[in-house]
Amino acid sequence: MRFLKEKLKLRIYQQTILHSALNQNTLCVIPTGLGKTYIAVALAGLLLSKGKTLMLAPTKPLVNQHQRTFEEFFEGENEIIGVTGTTPAKDREKIYKDARIIIATPQTIKHDMLADRIDLRDFKLVIFDESHRATGDYAYVSIAKFYSKITGGRILGLTASPGADEEQIKDVCDNLHIDKIENRSKTHPEVSPFVKKLLTKYEFIELPNEFKKIKHQLELAVKDRLKVLKQMGFVKSTETRSFSKKALLRLQGSLRSRIQDGDFDVMRGLSLTAGIMKLTHAINLLESESLSALDQYLDNIWNSSKTTNVKAVKNIVNDFHVRVAYRLTKEAIEKGVEHPKLEYLRKIFKKVIEKKPTAKILVFTEFRSNIEQIITTLDGFLVEKFIGQASTVGKGMTQKQQIERIQMLKNNEINGLICTSVAEEGLDIPAVDLVIFYSPVPSAIRSIQRRGRTGRHEIGNLLVLVAKGTKDEAYFWIARRKEEGMDHAIKSISKELVNTPQKKIEEFTKKDENIIIFVDNRERGFLVEELHEKGVTIKMKNLEVGDFILSDDVVVEKKEVNDFVASLLDRRLFNQAIEMKRNFDKPLIIIEGDIQELYSSRAVDSNAIRSAMISLSLDYGIPSLFSASPKETSEFLFQIAKREQIERNKSVSMRGSRRDWPIEKQQQFLLEGLPLVGENLATALLKKFKSPKGVANASIEDLQEVEKLGPKKAESIRKVFDDVCSD
Repeated sequence: MRFLKEKLKLRIYQQTILHSALNQNTLCVIPTGLGKTYIAVALAGLLLSKGKTLMLAPTKPLVNQHQRTFEEFFEGENEIIGVTGTTPAKDREKIYKDARIIIATPQTIKHDMLADRIDLRDFKLVIFDESHRATGDYAYVSIAKFYSKITGGRILGLTASPGADEEQIKDVCDNLHIDKIENRSKTHPEVSPFVKKLLTKYEFIELPNEFKKIKHQLELAVKDRLKVLKQMGFVKSTETRSFSKKALLRLQGSLRSRIQDGDFDVMRGLSLTAGIMKLTHAINLLESESLSALDQYLDNIWNSSKTTNVKAVKNIVNDFHVRVAYRLTKEAIEKGVEHPKLEYLRKIFKKVIEKKPTAKILVFTEFRSNIEQIITTLDGFLVEKFIGQASTVGKGMTQKQQIERIQMLKNNEINGLICTSVAEEGLDIPAVDLVIFYSPVPSAIRSIQRRGRTGRHEIGNLLVLVAKGTKDEAYFWIARRKEEGMDHAIKSISKELVNTPQKKIEEFTKKDENIIIFVDNRERGFLVEELHEKGVTIKMKNLEVGDFILSDDVVVEKKEVNDFVASLLDRRLFNQAIEMKRNFDKPLIIIEGDIQELYSSRAVDSNAIRSAMISLSLDYGIPSLFSASPKETSEFLFQIAKREQIERNKSVSMRGSRRDWPIEKQQQFLLEGLPLVGENLATALLKKFKSPKGVANASIEDLQEVEKLGPKKAESIRKVFDDVCSD
């Protein structure tokens, strides 16, 4: 494989950033369309002789796009491979061994990392595209953490917008183990010659009286619920504007944590909060999107109320103010009233396309439920929807369909795409003449990503539609303030970053190859990550029995508290116990969660649960351990596996049941049933006498020829074969 360096013409700012990235883990922050990917290509080329490159991108279309870019600059296309969840696992394992440059979705790499299909020590460079995603439990975080722990390889992060404040940016830098930020804003002298001007217009739109009346009724319904919550001591204010979606989610989480058996007030508070969230969503649809979207949403609530037992829904349809709002919505639609944004949107399309028939326009709307109304309003214009794959609201689009829509825009077959947030990040959407925010977003990151779709090769245009006196105005000011503070935050974090010398390869921890745990494929998340973090080799398999195999003797079934009680009720628990005992000498159950919830999670008598646990222990010989959290469960599993495999030198293998064992293993198991005979002695007996029959025919003197088998053990073994059972 050869890097075609002569084909890559880097600008000054790209060369400067590349120099930093060669020497330190670097976060590259430059505006969309200014060649972040080319910096990644150059770095991969320069490090090619030292090892492989792994580039991570959030979506399959982005993976495909980056693969095409890399193929332009390297000879040996068959060594540049794209990997996603649709690539079969057996093929992925071979790709990781053979390919030199791998471009993949992070979820796939994380899964394969935990399943021990990929060894990150083979990679000298890992590139995190759209690296602002490296927060929370996103796959980037665990991949970077493990990669930094086991190797001295290089990390490069790419983004147009790392975060809106110091806390967010520091979080990204910490999670990606960044040593230096290379930031180039549009006004930076190295970048400004290549940045096209972006003309931004804000159109403030007045809502019609019909909308204001509907909104008033919905707000009264919200206020009534807030008054009750205040009386119950759950909130301090009844001002509807004081409760953002985040605030409501925090309140919901707080109430859930206070639920105790029979605490009706908390349950009622939760129901009222759920109702407020639904009503707030209705107000948002009315203010920012369309009357049709609101009507559809209310129709869905009314229809679901006929079959659901959810109190929040029942209370909404029985609420006087909501019923008035519903009736006013229907009357307004019958009169042909709609959100004035829609008519303004149509006028803009007409004006732009009359001036330039091949114009390309992107419209971003927050809610998928509003897309069909926008397309209906733009009837007569060549527009298509562009949405994600999820099918929570209507049918989503496949990645193939997404690529086809982008190609239609490139080929001038259509003039516009009506998009949700799926079009914000990195996709190879051609430079467009106009980007329209149907409604503002309060996120600086998302605003920057959306704007980056225009102004790439010539002057760009951005139009933001703002409904007066609504959250649109608040979002407009929030996003502007956050963007203004971003450069300051980046500079502040840059000063904090200390350019510490890179660790030598000898300093990095080595994976403990001695401890192996077979894990059922259904087990995912934090627990498996914790085991991997401890250096355990994870083998993800479809286990017929149990969730974890820790040795040839020990199998563990893990049950969360609710599942333990549910499996007791449907008798699944005892069927599993029989299979565990039939196939393993030392089965174990770990019950995870709050032990108090064990007796309150379901309407089951506490003594019945205790009786089940007693039966598991005494009748089935299966002990139970209690674990407060996945972290504690991982500690139990690790210590047991260490005890079995390291301290007691027991083997661990993947097997479904004893009937699947090879004949040698079955013979060994049979001999282990003899008095005072364990695994090592059974193995020694087989080696000496070749078969259980040979052991049965051996004399006491013959038996004593086996090392560590004295006269007492020999007599006990002969007694088993010689004594006749009495009736």
